[in-house]
Amino acid sequence: MVLYALGSNGSGQLGIGNTVDHSTPQRCWLNSELPGSPMMIVAGGNHTLLLYDEGTVCSAGSPRDGRFQSGLSMSSMPIFQKTYMSALGNKVKLCSAFWDGTIFVSSEDEVYTAGLGPKGEKGTGGIATSMALQMLPNFPPFLQRSKIVDVACGVDHAVVVLEDGLVYGWGNGRKGQLSRPEEIVWTPRRFADVGFKVVRAVCGRELTYLVGEPSSGQHAILGSNKWEVQSQAPASIPNWKDIGASWGSIFVLEESGKISSWGRNDHGQLAPHGLPAIDMIAVGSEHVIALTKEGKVISWGWGEHGNCGSGTDQNGDIKGKWNELLVPNSDHSMRVIGVGAGCATSFFWANDPEP
Repeated sequence: MVLYALGSNGSGQLGIGNTVDHSTPQRCWLNSELPGSPMMIVAGGNHTLLLYDEGTVCSAGSPRDGRFQSGLSMSSMPIFQKTYMSALGNKVKLCSAFWDGTIFVSSEDEVYTAGLGPKGEKGTGGIATSMALQMLPNFPPFLQRSKIVDVACGVDHAVVVLEDGLVYGWGNGRKGQLSRPEEIVWTPRRFADVGFKVVRAVCGRELTYLVGEPSSGQHAILGSNKWEVQSQAPASIPNWKDIGASWGSIFVLEESGKISSWGRNDHGQLAPHGLPAIDMIAVGSEHVIALTKEGKVISWGWGEHGNCGSGTDQNGDIKGKWNELLVPNSDHSMRVIGVGAGCATSFFWANDPEP
């Protein structure tokens, strides 16, 4: 498996061995053998995490994963290395990242947070002045006896979905993105009932998007209505395959390969007309990277750091169209397996080309 990245890289968050922005895909590097294909890629403001299906997490960029406890350098890392969480031998089943930190969910459904939390992002109570990895006590609530099925973060808030459909959150909830009352939430707090069993969540800058089973089409948007992200929403989203949120837009990939999107579009963030059928999407801060059903990697939106490839307009946008992302001098036998996105960063991974 080979991982490629492009976009913003001032802290080495692309993991390509340097700290230079790139508008063409560059190969990523790890300090150990790749465990296989990533199960997911998540990113904070200047750090990126790779979660593998066997439970290992690797990170690159700013030290917001608790790594100083392992004796590793606190300077930014331009290549991917195992996190302290993985160095301890913990198996991770889910992870997410807010701007200045990281959330891990272990295979035992324990929640750990690392990084900085001036607005309650770490969920440990009070302003977090230490970047140490900490476990959230008594969460999920013992009486729930329910497993965690999803975790998502915005810039400064976090949301967890339990197997029974209940939702908890912490961090900055001043716009209602953490249900009511609208305030900073210092420890995990249960959301008010949204009227359906929630199975997935994604977060924008000041919003939380919750969805029910694909067969139901039920969904709810909490938080700011800036960019009319609530008022533009469709009544239902039946047969969704995946969901995503940028800072001010929402994206729904349907089983048919069509993308429905609404919200902020001043940089061409919403899905352009005429898209080919899509198999996978990953939504960054203000852009989207997608894998078509024909196996092509495409991107659109705000690409000022090169995260949408070359050929942007004077505002750094790929607007009303899309770019195909090609690996320089690549072998046509390369088959892309997955895509990921962060804050002006884009990733995709592929099988090793045939010898």
